[in-house]
Amino acid sequence: MAITLLIVGKKRSDELSRLCDDYISRIKQFDEIEVKYVKDAGELKDDADEVIKKESERILKEMKNFDKIFLLDRTGEELDSHRFSQLLGKGSSCFIVGGSHGVNQKVKDSSSRVISFSKMTFPHRLFRVMLLEQIYRGFTITKKMRYHK
Repeated sequence: MAITLLIVGKKRSDELSRLCDDYISRIKQFDEIEVKYVKDAGELKDDADEVIKKESERILKEMKNFDKIFLLDRTGEELDSHRFSQLLGKGSSCFIVGGSHGVNQKVKDSSSRVISFSKMTFPHRLFRVMLLEQIYRGFTITKKMRYHK
């Protein structure tokens, strides 16, 4: 078992990154976890189709050798924390967080499941914390630990 977060963007040194690091250290008591950053391909003002194409190609190169691949996208299926916890364990898992413009259909089709945390849009750096917190929460649910309540 192992978990990989595949994130478009770059790691920064700030309070949100420290929160990510905290959740990563907590998750490590349950499973191996790795965060890989995929270089973004432009700014919001750039041609969205071209940015999506480049970033999606980079993501597809990294999407190999996982038992389960979960794309995080606001158009996906919404799960509560208990259902999300059922995604964890049993083989290697990859959680993909695309860039500001999203990903192309090839990435969606190559994913085992498309999941949404909300129909709302969140800042990418904040969403990383939210995803890691839910992974940690998921493990505490499956291990019947007090954190969830």
